[in-house]
Amino acid sequence: MANLMALIAKAKARVAAQQAAAAEAQPAMTATATTISQAVQNAISTTDSQGIIYNEQQLAIIQMAQALRSCVLIGAAGTGKTTTMKAVLTGLIQTCALPTMDDVASHKHLKAAQGHPGIMICSYTRRAVANIRKNLPVDLQANCVTLHAALEYGPVYYDIVDEATGGMRSTMRFEASRNALRFISHDIRVVVFEEASMIGTDIHQQIIDALPPGVMCIYLGDIQQLPPVFGKAVLGYKMRELPLVELTHVYRQALDSPIISLAHRILSGKVIPSQELKTLANDKLHIRVIEKKLRAEDITPRMAAFLIKQYDAGLLNFTDSTVLIPFNKGLGTLEINRHIATHIARKEGAVVHEVIAGFNKHYFRIGERVLYNKEDAIVTDIVHNASYAGKRPQPASDKLDYWGDTLSNEKVHWEDTVEDVDSILSALTADKEERKAAASHSIKLRLENSDEEISLDSAAEINATLLGYSITVHKSQGSEWRKVYLILHQSHATMLSRELLYTAVTRAKEELYIVCESDTFVKGINNQRIPGNTLEEKIRNFIGE
Repeated sequence: MANLMALIAKAKARVAAQQAAAAEAQPAMTATATTISQAVQNAISTTDSQGIIYNEQQLAIIQMAQALRSCVLIGAAGTGKTTTMKAVLTGLIQTCALPTMDDVASHKHLKAAQGHPGIMICSYTRRAVANIRKNLPVDLQANCVTLHAALEYGPVYYDIVDEATGGMRSTMRFEASRNALRFISHDIRVVVFEEASMIGTDIHQQIIDALPPGVMCIYLGDIQQLPPVFGKAVLGYKMRELPLVELTHVYRQALDSPIISLAHRILSGKVIPSQELKTLANDKLHIRVIEKKLRAEDITPRMAAFLIKQYDAGLLNFTDSTVLIPFNKGLGTLEINRHIATHIARKEGAVVHEVIAGFNKHYFRIGERVLYNKEDAIVTDIVHNASYAGKRPQPASDKLDYWGDTLSNEKVHWEDTVEDVDSILSALTADKEERKAAASHSIKLRLENSDEEISLDSAAEINATLLGYSITVHKSQGSEWRKVYLILHQSHATMLSRELLYTAVTRAKEELYIVCESDTFVKGINNQRIPGNTLEEKIRNFIGE
């Protein structure tokens, strides 16, 4: 107990010392005589039959939250980050005079949070948000949104020089529609950044600019995972600027999972020889080691055939399962997705549409699983775009594969597949810029983990839409699936690292299937992308110093 009180006192002193300058800007909130830790214990004891006893590190972050000062919580898989954050949020609701969010009626994604406590929880992807909501108090589930949803990102179109032709072409990127002149909500007092290791400094600053001053920020992350693909990770800087608690105790319940156990063996840096890797396999961890060395172009169809066999057997359903691969090209997501999509289309006798978007061609069917703006979605409709007047696509056909090849010599005239030829011909007189920007088809998507539907009809929007049966490990960050298939090959050597393996393994909640060559894992474990033996060294390397 003495050690605990000393730790809490030290934490409080660090909070006061590091944030005294910002104290004046902090919102006026008071805690009741009941401490957060007491309130949390009381709340959870009534709902958790197992009971929860918090360790010193967890109690330290709870006490920091009680002080209503910004802080950072980091920890590897199985150290209790989710449990701790639930405790912090439960305590904030019960013990703090938080205003209710009454001014979000105009917000596109926070309407349901109106009247709820002034806390916003952000993460990077819709799937990550769905997973986080399952562990949140009921009062806060509607308060959890993606970073892009909080900023109400939308497509913005630009004219740029086309390097291939020297002329101008239209492009699109997603940008925020909210800034410091238009707050997300005046009533937000606490913001939690979940999976903060993948949040770049640019979008983080946009969030901060869109919030009222003096907001308490809690950064929750795992520095053992991959940093953001673009930009610098805000977590590295916040670990230096703010009071920091690192959860280091791995709970026995977590280590009972062979997946978590494997994840920590990877983090330890101890090489796992292929012969030992095989012995780790059980009903939750499946490992298939490929002994024969094959080139990427030779092994790709074999990997596709294996995954298709798993799909046909009902073991891989793509609803709660996914395939992770380090690369897009070579033995990567692009070719694997095409093989899987072609197989499913043939099996179902589905009509495949060739969609032309600028210089690119895409192939989709209704019911297709896709990834749009990093979000999982299902194609619900495909129709010809009357604004398009470019090169004619191939006619929709159940004889069309995902490489643009027809599977028979049957000739189908494109005009025969168009219900209203006049609408297409009239597009020839449409505005030149509209024609240039339009895709050959309009596609309607239903975003997963949401009832939201969106329509895409520009070339830029279609080009932002990829087949979603397999994704890169980088794109998987922040998300979890019941079952994960991880494909590794020697051609991925430049990307393989301890952090990538750890990130990939921890995406699986219940089952993990690894397919790799005999020495692939060894190479990955030996390559530490974020080196360092101490926390300070890791922080320095995490932010690229």
